[in-house]
This record gives sequence, structure tokens and C-alpha cells, in this order.
Amino acid sequence: MAKQNSLNIQDYLNDDVMDSLAETLDGVIENIQSGCVSEALKAKNGSGDPTTGSVEYKRFANAVIQEKGTARANGKGNKVKAKPVVVNIDDDKEIIEELQEKDLKLYGVDGMAKKRSKNAQDVIKTYYDRKFFRIGRDAGIQVERVSGDTTKKIVDRLISTAKVTKNDFVDGVDEELIALVVNTKYKGELKDYLDSLPNGTTPSNGAIGMYQSVITYESNRMPSDVPAMVMLKEAIALPNYTSEYGAEKVPFDDAIALELFAYSGGEALVPEIILYDCDYTYTEAKITQFASGTTYYTYNKGEYTAVPSSATFDSEETYYTRA
Repeated sequence: MAKQNSLNIQDYLNDDVMDSLAETLDGVIENIQSGCVSEALKAKNGSGDPTTGSVEYKRFANAVIQEKGTARANGKGNKVKAKPVVVNIDDDKEIIEELQEKDLKLYGVDGMAKKRSKNAQDVIKTYYDRKFFRIGRDAGIQVERVSGDTTKKIVDRLISTAKVTKNDFVDGVDEELIALVVNTKYKGELKDYLDSLPNGTTPSNGAIGMYQSVITYESNRMPSDVPAMVMLKEAIALPNYTSEYGAEKVPFDDAIALELFAYSGGEALVPEIILYDCDYTYTEAKITQFASGTTYYTYNKGEYTAVPSSATFDSEETYYTRA
């Protein structure tokens, strides 16, 4: 883009520039939607607009099969049972970067926005995916390993456990309704067992193939000690929206702030069919002081972190040991 001659910083914020920012945002949103595993697997049947502050989802109970004539004899059919889940949009994030006039003269506001949009996409995609898998870990079920396990045996166990789940809402699950997510290490160890995606399927959102008729995704945004997760598709709600890419003058400076705001909520809708493998088994430690020679861990946002040996015991903190 040619250099601009104006010395008035406000001149960089004209209507054409703001229209270009809107187009850049559309590209950001499109790339987020096609690049996140979470976007492919999250619940999409919510009722309501995320911009209003909440979205409602419903889990419908299984229908009941009865002898012909039962409803006629009773004068009514069975009511449809549904469990409503309201997910609040309560997680507000921002990406705000200040652009100095020298950069604006070279590229313009819209030019800099295009240059920074790829990074913004990557940051938001990473955040949404990590949040999605953290929700899965917090609400889901760890399937314990057994002696002699291989990666294949571990993943087979996750899938078979999901498929036989039964309760008021689920009576077994077919392969096409569940998804497998693995990290790069597990992907390499399963590569000889992966089939191609079905004909006509465009690889997107990290999809890498089919494993035992289950669509499989690769992601390194799961918790660091969780190499695999199996879930019912749409088992996790992650409603979100992104504000318009905006720009405004920074007070008392020859600079413009490029602003992008992201809003989201999240909750597990079907926790009983979110199953994960973990490198360790963590157990809550019921302690009143640290025991010498024992390593303790704290948990925060999907990750367990070792407590430094120099740390002071905090009675308000929850500590874990691992095996």
C-alpha cells in the first residue's frame, strides 16, 4: 500500500478503512469456524442469540415404545421429556494492539489489520479449543489404563465405553455420532489403523481420518497429559461471538488501537459420553500439611501443576497426588 501523507492520525479512521475492517473481521470469523476442532464438535442446536447473554440447549429423553393402543386407552401419549441447560456468555476476552503512526504510514489501519488478523485468528482458535477440552476434562470421565495397554487398546476402550452408554437420554451410541480427538503422538501410533475420510468430505477443523468408523481429529490443545478424548458430537456447548474489528485513536498519543473482542460461554451437555485418557491418575489429597518427600499438584483450567518444594501449605487450596 502506498504511503499516506496526512499527519492527522484521525484521518486514518475514514469510512473506507472501517468498511475494510469489517471485511477483515469476516475473514477472522470464517477462519476460526473452519480451523477449530471445538467448532466442529460443539453443540449447534442452541436456542437464542449469544449476543443477548445466554443460549439455551435441551437434552431430550428417549422415547418409550409401548403396546399399540396404550395411548388410546390412556387418552394421551407420553410427554416429551427435555432437560434444559442455559449457558451464560460470561467469558469476555480482548485483543488490543496499539499501532504507531510510522506503521500506519506504511500500511494503513486496514493493512495492519490484515497483517495482524492471522495472529488474532490463531490466538482465538487456541483459546476456544483449550477451553472446549478443559470443559471436557472437568465434566468427563477418565477411563483408566490397564497393564499392557497400547495406544490402540486405550483408544478402543474409550470408543467401546462410549458406544455402550445407557441412561434415560441415551441407549447406546453409534459410531457416526461420536468423535475421537488425539494428540500428535497418538496420531502417529494410530496411523496404520486410520482410514480416509468418506468421499466428498473436505478435511477441515483438524479432521485426519476415520478410526473404526469414528471420525478422528488431531489437536494439541487438549490438556498436556490428556492424549485422547472421545465424545458424543455436540456433547459440549461453546456459544461464542466476536465483536467487529474496531479501531480508535489512543488518547494523548500518535497511535491507533486495533481492537477485537471475543465473548463465549461453555458447559458440558452430555458429560457421561465425554471420555478421556490421561497419562496419570490424580487423587485429591486430604491433608493438613505437606508430607516430606511427596509431590503435590494443584489444578487450574485443565492442567495439573506440581507444587514447588518451597511452597507454604495453604488450607484453602485443594491438593492432589498422582500415580
